[in-house]
Amino acid sequence: MSSAGVSTLSPVSRETFDYERKYDAGKEDARREYEAIEQIMSRKALDRGLLLEPVIVNPKVELSSEVWDMIDTTYDGLDNGNSPIRSSEGTGGAYFMLDSTGQKYVSVFKPIDEEPMAMNNPRGLPLSLDGEGLKKGTRVGQGAFREVAAYILDHPMGGRRSLFGDDKGFAGVPPTVMAKCLHEGFNHPEGLTAKFGSLQMFMENNGSCEDMGPGAFPVKEVHKITVLDMRLANADRHAGNILIGREKENDQAVLIPIDHGYCLPTSFEDCTFEWLYWPQARQPYSPEVIDYIKSLDAEEDIALLKFHGWDLPLECARTLRISTMLLKKGVEKGMTPFAIGSLMCRESLNKESVIEGIVKAALDSVLPCTSEATFMDAVSEIMDQHLDEITGNYNS
Repeated sequence: MSSAGVSTLSPVSRETFDYERKYDAGKEDARREYEAIEQIMSRKALDRGLLLEPVIVNPKVELSSEVWDMIDTTYDGLDNGNSPIRSSEGTGGAYFMLDSTGQKYVSVFKPIDEEPMAMNNPRGLPLSLDGEGLKKGTRVGQGAFREVAAYILDHPMGGRRSLFGDDKGFAGVPPTVMAKCLHEGFNHPEGLTAKFGSLQMFMENNGSCEDMGPGAFPVKEVHKITVLDMRLANADRHAGNILIGREKENDQAVLIPIDHGYCLPTSFEDCTFEWLYWPQARQPYSPEVIDYIKSLDAEEDIALLKFHGWDLPLECARTLRISTMLLKKGVEKGMTPFAIGSLMCRESLNKESVIEGIVKAALDSVLPCTSEATFMDAVSEIMDQHLDEITGNYNS
């Protein structure tokens, strides 16, 4: 690691362990889950002087220089006595991390035990008794994994994330990594302990999309967000978690998507895309965006996440397969982001979305022990029928 401060980290700074075995909130309730993490920490004989380290499950994974720079500068800030600053917004604990001068934000750390409804949530939200998160199909304590997954799966235009180092992702998800951090500035109601969570690069911005009307946003910027959200079945996309940046060359607005802790749910029940109501969503995708969508491969994405240490649960993997399939089939039929996205979101709380109906019909059409491949074939066939009806079957 480049900075002197970071080079003094303990030899376990790239320790490996099984994410799912330690953190699967679906198997244990939130309290037992975090207690298991604390036990791991004690077995590792955690050095109390340790401030920050990335968590890398697969030793074959190489973090980009951009990510290492973020870790280094964050460490330097902590080592220089600059405490994390808790955000006043949101329902979980999110902390702005400063550089060595204490004058500039460099990253945002979100501890898993301070997520909404987690045991050390600083907002006073009740503890989840069954492990389910604020959004249907999500689990308390897994938000950090989803934050990292959104970055990993935000492939650059040129190819897969793992092969193209520092290249910016198509949608511009800020660089994000799993990390372990120890500091008294976090919420420690039961005593000081190191915390696991997502560490994301802080992006300079001029506020969020809540601060201005959507009419001023470039179509291509809105479209890149729509692709990301539909791929990952985002259950929490609103104007407040899309930041507004500026291109250095021409001062044009750039949209920066953040807060992806409710992506890749086990169901589509809570899919929420605020951009559905923006005029840009009714514009057709450009050939460049269509080519990018055609290049997407859900099986490769699932394998990539596993390579990085997250063996995606079956239900979440199924969501990714189905949402990717819908996006690809939709653009093949010339559908707009609005037309495709509307199929994924409920019109009202009690009325299932079209995609929920497709999944249910597919489940009813196959035997209980049917393979995932056969089930997906059933989804594909039923989806084609629905899309033909919706689009009027352009070829007829």
